[in-house]
Amino acid sequence: MRKSTGMISTLVLGAALSVPAAAAQAAPAAASVSTASACHSLIVKGSSLNNKAISASEARSYKKAEKYNHSARGKLVNALNACKSAHDARVLRRIVDDAATIIENAEVLNRKAYVEHDRGAGKRALHNEYDAQRKLHDAIKSS
Repeated sequence: MRKSTGMISTLVLGAALSVPAAAAQAAPAAASVSTASACHSLIVKGSSLNNKAISASEARSYKKAEKYNHSARGKLVNALNACKSAHDARVLRRIVDDAATIIENAEVLNRKAYVEHDRGAGKRALHNEYDAQRKLHDAIKSS
């Protein structure tokens, strides 16, 4: 038979509820990151995901490459919004937009390669991913 008064469970529950509140209080400090650094960070993340897509395409894992392309394109779309106040914003946003468009085309080609078992589409997607990689390296240098 249980002889506890429930005081221990109340203390544990109170401690568990106070942890998210402490984490929520720390969040605004992370939000003070400069926009230039956020822009650069998103471009680097997009480039990293593009490199993973290249690796998956080289291994002919087109479905995985498509997912990485989709994630990379999402990061680059977010980077377009974050790069509005960058030093050379117009040039940087044009490069990132071109890379996002190329990655979107690679995503479509990877989907076609996966669904239709078309190796030619997979090769074209890989070439698009390499083109996007070159664009993203230029964007990282100028951000």
